[in-house]
Amino acid sequence: MKILTIIGSPRKKGNSYLAVKELEEEFKNHNDYEFEYLFLKDAHLEICRGCFNCVSKGIDLCPLKDDRKTIHEKMEKSDGLVLVSPVYVMNVSALMKNFIDRVAYLCHRPAYHGKKALILCTSGGSGIKETLNYMEMIAGAWGYKVTSKCGLVTAPWPPTSSMEKKNTLNLEKSALRFHESLRSMKNNNDKKVSFKEYMGFLIFKNVSENVKKYMPADYDFYKNKDYYYPAKIGIITKIGARIILKILFFIMRDLGPRNDN
Repeated sequence: MKILTIIGSPRKKGNSYLAVKELEEEFKNHNDYEFEYLFLKDAHLEICRGCFNCVSKGIDLCPLKDDRKTIHEKMEKSDGLVLVSPVYVMNVSALMKNFIDRVAYLCHRPAYHGKKALILCTSGGSGIKETLNYMEMIAGAWGYKVTSKCGLVTAPWPPTSSMEKKNTLNLEKSALRFHESLRSMKNNNDKKVSFKEYMGFLIFKNVSENVKKYMPADYDFYKNKDYYYPAKIGIITKIGARIILKILFFIMRDLGPRNDN
């Protein structure tokens, strides 16, 4: 199985890279894993202009022509994602944030449902929880199921033996959870869709129908889909989600586009 590691550190051989190398060592205890490293530092990614074309009209109309498409394709060809960033001022690095901005369309049209992700950050001490939560939310919006989170304390001075042991244990547990989720995916043991997952899909699908004039890319993405990928959806889940959806849209009816006809 192929695991793509996207590293958002401006230091190519810094703590983030070293942490992932340790993670890769853990995976050597299991067979059939191939790690690919992608350093955002080396990628040509221009700063998002905020034109909104990628979300409303489609990514092909993005005015920026750089490595965004290549990275997207690498994510598609991989079974799992390891998303890595150092903590800078209680959040991800600028490199990681610009990458997230450049693939904003994935939050509307997630392309990676059925794939797994591990989220990892390194910090001098603070901001780990905030950074992990943010990265988990983003990867989830892209469609990944985040099955493991790992925050490592890497202060700018030699760690105590206790801290080294804590980091190692944290990394080992995270690697094991990620491995188990990938194995489950390979064995097709997790195709059943939860109520929450199906509800989220229905909300986006129905919104895309209501605003297809303004968001044609979303409408085209969802119009022929019963779910993001072929999956088992229970009858109770289907009925319950549709009932709640009608109630929800009735409550939020004033948020829709204005009808001037």
